[in-house]
Amino acid sequence: MNQLQKALQLNALFSGLSGILLVAAHNRVAGLFDTPNSSVFQVTGAALIYFSLTIVYEIKHQNLLRVLFIIVQDSLWVIGSIIVLIFQPFDISMTGNGVMAAIALIVLLMAISQTNALAQTDSIANKGIKQLRFERTVKATIASVWKVISDVANYHEVAPNVDDVKIISGEGKGMVRSCSHGKDSWTETCSLWEEEKEYAFEVNTNAPDYPYPFKYLKGNWKVEAIDNSQTRVIMLFEFEYKRKFQNWLLHPILKVKFGKTAEKLLNNWQNQIEKK
Repeated sequence: MNQLQKALQLNALFSGLSGILLVAAHNRVAGLFDTPNSSVFQVTGAALIYFSLTIVYEIKHQNLLRVLFIIVQDSLWVIGSIIVLIFQPFDISMTGNGVMAAIALIVLLMAISQTNALAQTDSIANKGIKQLRFERTVKATIASVWKVISDVANYHEVAPNVDDVKIISGEGKGMVRSCSHGKDSWTETCSLWEEEKEYAFEVNTNAPDYPYPFKYLKGNWKVEAIDNSQTRVIMLFEFEYKRKFQNWLLHPILKVKFGKTAEKLLNNWQNQIEKK
């Protein structure tokens, strides 16, 4: 179980037990808060039980956007509690205020724990760099597949996030190509080239028109023979964000976009390869 799963598990346990307590002992809790309205605690308890179930679902699936939404909900709970404690819109006992403050503190700590764990997802240990992997099996020989995916001068014909590619200099390792998307443009340098095996490009993220929030970005494309008629295409992207907060706030969104872009690229390659 990774850190994100552990943080979510703690949240699910606390939220679920709190919800059950509020539903089962709503009258006693209302007395503790010195209010005759016990139904609000029943409703809150039911909402917490449902919330805990959504967290349990994400412990297994770990959809980063939904995890981010869980953190947002925890944060809203804390903010709402602070507002109630400061402005006192309800006639709540001192004991009730103390309980509310304690719960808000626990939720805040859980939100921080989940945020820290979310920031570490897809990271390569001890490097501060994230890695995303995509792969596809196609029905063709490794030579046929390599011929298509190594056509780096026409990468824009299959990549939905690139409009144009021009080879500036060189070939194989050391090759420099320029890429553009809309009004944005940048250069990439080939740092690895092994015929019918793999190649890699490192992006000049310091280009004035570079549109993405990366300090470092490297793409690696590999082919592996499964048998005489099937080949696996593997794409690895290593990157580092320019700002630390982007690791948890932006990464869930960009991971989804990365995935959609990679899926379209692999679909286009597969169509080209299997039609030949």
